[in-house]
Amino acid sequence: MARWFLVRHGETQWNAEERIQGQTDVPLHETGRREAALTGKRLSDVRFAAVYASDLGRTQETAAIILGAQSAQAPEVQTHAELREVGYGIFEGMTWSEIREKDGRMRDRQFVHDLDFAPPEGESFREVLARTAAFAAMLSERHATDDVLVVAHGGSLRALAVGILGMPDEAFWQFRGLRPASISIVLQDGGVPALTAWNDVGHI
Repeated sequence: MARWFLVRHGETQWNAEERIQGQTDVPLHETGRREAALTGKRLSDVRFAAVYASDLGRTQETAAIILGAQSAQAPEVQTHAELREVGYGIFEGMTWSEIREKDGRMRDRQFVHDLDFAPPEGESFREVLARTAAFAAMLSERHATDDVLVVAHGGSLRALAVGILGMPDEAFWQFRGLRPASISIVLQDGGVPALTAWNDVGHI
C-alpha cells in the first residue's frame, strides 16, 4: 500500500496579493515559510521513499522546509518540469480583475473553462493535463508501494489528481480550492487509487 502526499507550495507575496503567478518564479515570503514548516511538522513521521517538486523555486523551497522536519535522513528532491504551474503567459503578474479588464472574454465563465483555451504566450489546461498525466504514469510505475511527497502548484496538482485517478479531462473543474501548504493524499492499494484527503489545512 502506498500513500502519495500532494502538497501545494507555501504562500508567496503574489498569492497574498491575489496575482496570477503561473510559471513566474516568485519566492515564498515569511508566511509561506511558516506554513511550509507547519506542513513539515505534520508530515515529520512519514518516511518518504521519494520526493518530487516542480522546477520552480517556491516548490523546491517548500519541499526543503518540509524535509527539514524529518527525524531521519530524507531523500533528495527531484525536480520535474511536468509539475510546473499552468503557464498564464501575458496574464502573469496580474489580478483576475485586471485580466478581465484587459481581455473582456475572461468575464465569460464558459470561455475560461474551455480546456483548450490558452492565453497569449501561455498554455491550455489540456496541455497541463497531458504533461501531469505523464508524471502520474511514472508514479504508478515506480512507486506502487511507496510513500511519496509531491510538491507542486494549485493548477498542476488538480491536473495531477485527474491523471492519478484516471478521470476524464473535464473533471479538472471538480477539483478546486487548494490553499497554500495544503495536503492532499492519494492511497494506492492494489493498483486502485483513492483520494482520501483534499486541501487539508488543519495543521496551519
